[in-house]
Amino acid sequence: MQVLIDGIISGLVIALLSLSFTLVYLPTRVFFLALAGIYAFVPYGAWALSQAGWPLYAAAIAATLGGVLVSLLCELTNHARLERRRASANAHMISSLGIYIIIVQLVSISWGNDPKVFALGAQPAFKTGILVLARPQSVAGVTSVLILTLFFGWLHRSKSGLQFQGLADNPVELALKGYNVACLRLLAFGLAGCLASVAALLTAFDVGFDPHRGLYALLLAVVAAMIGGRSSFVGPAVGGIILGVARSEILWSLSARWLEGFTFLMLIAFLLFRPYGLAGRHANGS
Repeated sequence: MQVLIDGIISGLVIALLSLSFTLVYLPTRVFFLALAGIYAFVPYGAWALSQAGWPLYAAAIAATLGGVLVSLLCELTNHARLERRRASANAHMISSLGIYIIIVQLVSISWGNDPKVFALGAQPAFKTGILVLARPQSVAGVTSVLILTLFFGWLHRSKSGLQFQGLADNPVELALKGYNVACLRLLAFGLAGCLASVAALLTAFDVGFDPHRGLYALLLAVVAAMIGGRSSFVGPAVGGIILGVARSEILWSLSARWLEGFTFLMLIAFLLFRPYGLAGRHANGS
């Protein structure tokens, strides 16, 4: 049971990052690799502000807003311009990779390449029966569930959420009906930056952070999206939890050396036998 709960909490954090990737990819078809740079930058921003004397909660909020701003700038200065010029998907991906490299290099120049941790002091553990959860784990689980609940509530019960789903299903038809596609694209990038920032901070508070962890984390998020189904918003959440539980079981029963191999064996298996993921749909709706 302890392994299962640890895996679910880890999977929920993966689900946040996977959903942030899908929030951009599904409506715009932009392979938003710059999210990995945002993931790397935000913990350093929060750490720097905390070192300057800011309360940790205020530093985390300010760093999250910084991540949202960087994501919006990626759309305004890069992807929106490429879209107006009808650039290919490869052009979007390569330019996004370039932004990621720039962000990581700036982080490395500013704060160095050494791993860092938040000086949180002794953290109490919560015990319930046979379960033991460290405080960062508990915060990560509760925060992830709350954010996912708020997001899916907004997506299905608000006017803007329904318009966002329309952007993901058919942006051309949505534009022809008079909706502001540019604003909805900005919303996609802003939400993606927010979720990626929160996922980065939750992980950083638990295990620390370094400038190069973002690309690895985003790769796991993409795997989760493909397992859950990249044609829906619920797919990344499902895939993230499944991946987190599976990796926790492997870590407990075998060793950390098997984690990456098992992760990509899972991906290969889904690509062969369930290419549209658990919650995905074929183009004909099946």
